[in-house]
Amino acid sequence: MVKLIDVLKQLMDDSELYEDLLYIFPGSINVGFELTDTNEAATITFGENMSIVEGLSDPAVRITMTNETLVKIIERNADAFALAGRSHMSESRPINFDSIDQNRAPEVMEVIKSLATFFMNPGRIKTKQLSLDLAGYAHGARPIPIVYWKGLRFAWYHIPAGKILNEEGEKDPWPQAFVVLKGSGMIHIENEILNLQLQTVYYIPRNCIHQLHANDAVELLWIAWDAE
Repeated sequence: MVKLIDVLKQLMDDSELYEDLLYIFPGSINVGFELTDTNEAATITFGENMSIVEGLSDPAVRITMTNETLVKIIERNADAFALAGRSHMSESRPINFDSIDQNRAPEVMEVIKSLATFFMNPGRIKTKQLSLDLAGYAHGARPIPIVYWKGLRFAWYHIPAGKILNEEGEKDPWPQAFVVLKGSGMIHIENEILNLQLQTVYYIPRNCIHQLHANDAVELLWIAWDAE
């Protein structure tokens, strides 16, 4: 078992080189962290001057997890962003985000993405292993988010053999691209179905059906931009 505030202080020190990426708005925002099994809580102020206090102090957003989950993250046995990722915001995951100040919703969403991308990634130089053991679950696949920041979404996806990425046929209001690295199958974009080609980029228009049917396990990089 670890002490929450000690871990957060270490993550703050680890993020020294990335401070300008953690909060991109004028002023500051309070983010509360709470361990649901030990009832520990702390609040970090992100902005021009970062600070930390024990307890919840007027947070605009609260991040909750267990002590066990926190230990896995700092020991690099779990990826925080993969644990938090979900197909729909209503899903419950090992790491959950509770937006408290609805008047600051755009700031809250951006700070959640930047914290998951950078702050909750331990180490002074941020790295990430693209390993299936660390992947989350979303859209019928096993993703590891790489960068979500200022309208950019970038992730590694593993689609198991026999599975369909985006089986529900959701459409997104932003342009996207799949960079196919390995595997075989079919890709469905709008009204066209194509054999999957390796080392190929497939561009997906806005508001368009896009699915990938994996015959063998597929690995790809997913990129979306101009995304809220």
